[in-house]
Amino acid sequence: MTTPVTTPAELDLLTGFLRLQAEGSTPATPYWISADALPETPRHLLAHDHGMTATLEAFWGERMRLTVLHTAEESVRLRRHVLLSGADSGTPAELGLIEMHLDALPAAALFAVRQRRIPFGAILSACGVSFRSQPDGFLTLAADDSIARLLRVAPGQAIYGRATTLYDTGGKTLATAVELLSGHRPA
Repeated sequence: MTTPVTTPAELDLLTGFLRLQAEGSTPATPYWISADALPETPRHLLAHDHGMTATLEAFWGERMRLTVLHTAEESVRLRRHVLLSGADSGTPAELGLIEMHLDALPAAALFAVRQRRIPFGAILSACGVSFRSQPDGFLTLAADDSIARLLRVAPGQAIYGRATTLYDTGGKTLATAVELLSGHRPA
């Protein structure tokens, strides 16, 4: 059983992105699902408390390359829409929608975030920031034309993802994110 996604704070990232990408047409509708309803590979990649960058790099056997699709900074928040792809293969692995809490980051991480070259999880690890990713829920949607183009999948393909919050070891919120897997597999 799936239920339409309502809009808690972190899912504003997703609904805003879907509306932006739809360019006047009806955006894809995301639905909440349980972790148990995820297919095996998406469940393995989504249902955990680790950072997604490291999880994807281990699964793909290669580093992830960051492509920033959109960015907006307001006060102490930075929102990014990003695509993570295999650095060697170029295959899209994940569409990430993230809102970073800039006031929670050390100076080195803040500098690296603003450079827009390295995935957020890799920045945290490189800067020695220990963190956990606490999934708030899992979701699915059928790829509309724009999502299909970005992830290089067929329109209508089921896309699986999670809404998550990243916390430092003291419990401070570092970011909220929605992470959508492409469904591709390593060669």
